[in-house]
Amino acid sequence: MSDQGAKVARKSAYMSVLGQLAVASVITLAFFIAKDAFAAKSAFKGGLVAVIPNLVFAFFAFRFSAADNPNLVVMAFMRGQSLKLILSAVLLAVVFSQQQLVYSAFLTGFMLTLIAQWTAPVFFKH
Repeated sequence: MSDQGAKVARKSAYMSVLGQLAVASVITLAFFIAKDAFAAKSAFKGGLVAVIPNLVFAFFAFRFSAADNPNLVVMAFMRGQSLKLILSAVLLAVVFSQQQLVYSAFLTGFMLTLIAQWTAPVFFKH
């Protein structure tokens, strides 16, 4: 991948994370209107548990250009994916240990934000 291609990939990754944050915000607003502040807060936590690990992955995975050193890119992707999985598990454990969590709102925010990540390539083609 050329340096220009790496910049495009990096921008796409960050735009995907920004799109996920927008989805999480819309879900939060919907729960705030439909239920209450506790449900909205739980939905937002669910969205953040999906967004934060993806942001960390995007940061690590797209730091280098394959034109410079392809092995460095592979290692960066592996490191980013490992950190993403570990961070996801830690954040889920932290959130589930909290009081006043509306589980249905949390899981809805988490799942819809993940679905937004999976469907992003369909809507944002280059």
